[in-house]
Amino acid sequence: MMIQSIYDDMWQRFELALKRNEYELDPYLSDLENDTRRGITALAYLNQGNRSTVNEIIRFQKEVRELEPEQYYHPSNELHLTVLSVISCLPEFAVTEIDVNSYIDVFRSVLKNTGKIEIRYQGVSASPNCIVIQGFPTSDTLERLRNELRTQLTEAGVRVTFDSRYKLVTAHSSIIRFKAPLNDAQQLLALCQRYRNHDFGRVVLEDFELVFNNWYQNLDVTKSLAKYRVQ
Repeated sequence: MMIQSIYDDMWQRFELALKRNEYELDPYLSDLENDTRRGITALAYLNQGNRSTVNEIIRFQKEVRELEPEQYYHPSNELHLTVLSVISCLPEFAVTEIDVNSYIDVFRSVLKNTGKIEIRYQGVSASPNCIVIQGFPTSDTLERLRNELRTQLTEAGVRVTFDSRYKLVTAHSSIIRFKAPLNDAQQLLALCQRYRNHDFGRVVLEDFELVFNNWYQNLDVTKSLAKYRVQ
């Protein structure tokens, strides 16, 4: 399965980075006030519907926090699935630079023809600077939604930067970022290995949002541009 192989590649890089002490610290997390990077994202928050999956993720975060209290932990109400990063975060980007209504029209028109999306959260993976929960869509609805958004936004001729770094195909959720030197990289690796295939549960997503956001999707910065509940 393609998504699993992406997670496996990420995990191998993470394992190597921890073993060699070559993990990466996020330089912006210590100075969020002065981080001017902003973008436009279509997303769904995980805390809709069944809370047990989010609670299970929080339980894992707590275990990591006991080992590594200085790292950055995404708050439970900010945990999300990125449907599409429409405009990736750029320094000094302002929402006034675009015609917001054109984006909202496409967002609503595409979601009108989309059903609910179920994600199975199973296992932990990571990059050298971030720990994620592996998400697996249980149908092709998410993939179709992403492709339709890409197509219609491109046809609308609006400014987009999606897929500029890589084409988004996974359904992971970022939950911990490294902002300070690790206390014990090997202990952290051992803990993540224990959760490598852990079943965190499933989430059914029906509420979607188009937002103006910073890199970390902090709610105190996020401006909701449109919301849509699918049937």
